[in-house]
Formats: sequence, structure tokens, C-alpha cells
Amino acid sequence: MDKTQRAHARWPSDLVVEVFSGPVGGVRIGEGQLLDLSLSGCLLRVRGELKTGATYRIRVTWKEGALDLPGRVARDAGRPGKDPAARRYGLAFNLTYDQEKALMRLIDLVRRTNKPDDTGFMSSYWG
Repeated sequence: MDKTQRAHARWPSDLVVEVFSGPVGGVRIGEGQLLDLSLSGCLLRVRGELKTGATYRIRVTWKEGALDLPGRVARDAGRPGKDPAARRYGLAFNLTYDQEKALMRLIDLVRRTNKPDDTGFMSSYWG
């Protein structure tokens, strides 16, 4: 498999999330924004600093309730430019079966609200 190809398509997002330390329980350390989302991870913009390799939990609140997604910081993607206090991080999810099913429903909502770009990269996500 080509290392540039992802296992799951990423979908642009503007969802606001809460960020917690640790995979379960943990302290709320702030708020962030999902810049993109997939079944395997996300790109998160957050004010403050997260540690690469550490596990955090993000909570998305949406029409079906709150969804907690534990993930490991796989990479520090740097500063986005507009907000000097914000950084971007790539998180790799570590989900249970139930979390994955709930995330699929959330991704379906994101898919319906965010239209594909002219390259068609968002077409036929599930198959």
C-alpha cells in the first residue's frame, strides 16, 4: 500500500470539541475544532500544546448526544497561522465497536452538510 494513501477518507469539518487529558476520565484541558474527520482519526486545532504520543479524549456534542473519541497524538501539524496560540494535531483514534458505529453516524452527518470539492475526493466514502 502506498504510504500517501489513507485507509479512510477524511471529511472537512468545523465541529467544536472539548479536549480531555487521558483516554477515560481525565481533566478538561480546553476546546478545539475538528478540521477533518475519518474513522481512523482527525486533524484537530486546539489552543495550547498537546504531547506527541500522548492519549487524549475529544468529546463531540451533536444531535445524538455526546460522543467521546479517545486518540493518540500521532503528529504535531504546527500552527495554522491566524491564531498564534493555536496548534494543529493529527490524532489516531483507538475506538470500541460502539464508538466506531456512532462515529460512522457522525461522519454521515458531516458528509451531508459538507459538499464534495471539484476533485470529487469525498465521493463514495463507504464504498
